[in-house]
Amino acid sequence: MNTDTQSVDQTVSAMAEVLAKYLHPEEVRLLKTQWLQYSAVSSVRMMQQCILDATRRYPELQDHKSEIRKGFWATLQVDSQQTVESDSHNGHNETINAPVPISEPVLAFYTVIEALRSQLTAADSRSFFHSMHQTVSQERTFKGHHININQFLEGNRPPVPDNEYLLNNLMQLAYVCLCDITGPVEADEILFQAAQTAKQSYPKAVVEKLF
Repeated sequence: MNTDTQSVDQTVSAMAEVLAKYLHPEEVRLLKTQWLQYSAVSSVRMMQQCILDATRRYPELQDHKSEIRKGFWATLQVDSQQTVESDSHNGHNETINAPVPISEPVLAFYTVIEALRSQLTAADSRSFFHSMHQTVSQERTFKGHHININQFLEGNRPPVPDNEYLLNNLMQLAYVCLCDITGPVEADEILFQAAQTAKQSYPKAVVEKLF
């Protein structure tokens, strides 16, 4: 099971479990009711939206955002592990591996790319990701790695190397492709805003190593 594609129910349940340490049960119930109306999206986006909703309604949670995020991922990971073990005990003969936790640098990379995409028009977004996909596939640095950049266009998160050097190279290629689409001045502004977005969820040092 992949923590990027959890159902809304699973994501909301994990967030509610963490917030139970900070809020009254009735307050958590009201938030859950709101969240369960959302459409299915990636766990990261859903988590960010949940934290945004919770801190707007209860500003005192602002000081605990980092702990809430960490608790959320830990809870979601445990839930995934238990589901895998339950499936295995139910007579499935195939080998089911427990999910591998996604590192903060990879999650920060995903967040930057998604924040970058959100600032582009649909046409520019298609041109950017197609160009980046082609560039990455031809770049010798990534030989041996299958990175389907075009998956970002579908709202998915393609597997990327959990390697700071390679992630940095991906960001450099993203910048070059972005310059071709928007020009260097706008590309700088778009990447700056994307980095600021990522720093709201991940340590500053982790995000800055991407650039």
